Amino acid sequence: MSTERTSWTSLSTTQKIALGLGIPASATVAYILYRRYRESREERLTFVGEDDIEIEMRVPQEAVKFIIGRQGANIKQLRKQTGARIDVDTEDVGDERVLLISGFPVQGEVVRRFVLSVRPLEPKLPVTKNQRGHYYYQGS
Repeated sequence: MSTERTSWTSLSTTQKIALGLGIPASATVAYILYRRYRESREERLTFVGEDDIEIEMRVPQEAVKFIIGRQGANIKQLRKQTGARIDVDTEDVGDERVLLISGFPVQGEVVRRFVLSVRPLEPKLPVTKNQRGHYYYQGS
């Protein structure tokens, strides 16, 4: 215990202040970085006007193909059925794209649930035919 007192008392006032502020400051910086990371992964919901909302979602690149559909068929049908405005940001954010949904809360929720239900197809496994004529997946 006496060595701790000696080492603490040997520090200058400036060093004591720096040490005292350094630990909470580094914890604060770590917390801020964590919050920024977490917020970037969450959906953003913004109220626009009295009734409209805007939802910003990050969607995996593979899922965007299924949301848009061949020649935009899926997204056109979704827009027509819900009345919501749906825009896909042209910039890639890593392996994700940003999807902007706007409209009444009910419209936005229907589109959001559809987007969350989309799962890209798993890679196809090689199919083999055995001697009996039955097909099976290799590796299963």
